Amino acid sequence: MAEKKNQHFVPKVHLKKFASDDKKKQISIWLPKQDRVILGASIRDQCSKSYFYGKDMKIEEFFNSPEGMFGKIVDHLTEPQEVDSETLRGLLFLWLLQHLRTEKMAKEHMQVMSAMRDKITLGQDDNDELNEWFGAPVALPEVVEMTLDSAKHFFDVISDLRCVLLVNRSKTDLVMSDNPAVSSNKLMLMRYMKYRNWGIGSAGLYVYMPLTPRLGFLAFDSYVYELTGRNGKTCALKEKDAIALNQLVYLLSNSLIVLPPLGDTKKIVESLKEVNSAKSECTTRVNVAVETEEQNIEESKGYSVVSDEEFKNSKMDSIIHLESVPPIVPQHLPKLLIKQRPKFIDTKSGAGLTRYRGNQKI
Repeated sequence: MAEKKNQHFVPKVHLKKFASDDKKKQISIWLPKQDRVILGASIRDQCSKSYFYGKDMKIEEFFNSPEGMFGKIVDHLTEPQEVDSETLRGLLFLWLLQHLRTEKMAKEHMQVMSAMRDKITLGQDDNDELNEWFGAPVALPEVVEMTLDSAKHFFDVISDLRCVLLVNRSKTDLVMSDNPAVSSNKLMLMRYMKYRNWGIGSAGLYVYMPLTPRLGFLAFDSYVYELTGRNGKTCALKEKDAIALNQLVYLLSNSLIVLPPLGDTKKIVESLKEVNSAKSECTTRVNVAVETEEQNIEESKGYSVVSDEEFKNSKMDSIIHLESVPPIVPQHLPKLLIKQRPKFIDTKSGAGLTRYRGNQKI
């Protein structure tokens, strides 16, 4: 049992792809908050916590199969021209699992649940009945388990994305982080900021995960974007592409960047620091909203976000509103271009713009 006490939320098989020694036991890392580079950091001690997934080993053992799958897929991709649709679909599934399992994601979920509890109890005295209704605070392993329970649903939502293997032909190697499965939305952030509250079902979503310093995985909304230079299921990256992807990984990292084993470490770190002002600590905000007299759609209700004090004093119907506040990415992947006539569904509701999936009315 002792050997499984140290549980990785970024698997060792992934970290080893960035190893700086022949035995694949060490990596180079940058700690942004301390602005400190550590060469030869032990893989065993990075991106892990004591019993992060709990002492029952249920979640820890669940990840054995997908971690083995990751190793086989990436080893096979030494010949990128042979990548097939099944392999890319497997990488999309692995992106999702990695996205759901990290410390950053789990802590953000816990913060949201705590904030929702605080909002619901605004203006109410603490009492046993209310505490019983809420139940005991949820522990971190339980949060991870709850998100994993929804993995199949989430995968169904993102399965329409077009998947591509990115081959890095530039002089700048790709970096990784303690939260390597990232996403953004060029369409929303550049053209529809009023719909900034987007999610995995939104129009314009793209997801990315570095696999090795020379390979990456990308999936995107093909009704909104075109990927210039794409050759079937692969696409070669240029210098500015690699830099933009590295900056995205940094913006959504928690506290650690995994540096490539070769190349100019100082130059890579300096390029990441260029987007410091865009980095945010939390990507979700909990608001309260009260009913208004405005109606956008017949027989629907309109709600407006208000302050905590206004909410406590309001006698109107109210709701808890989760707002996505992702970082404003200064430079999206240059190869990913918004089409002249992107297709999406405007729900004219809080759901915003959702993805067009073919044979739908726009």
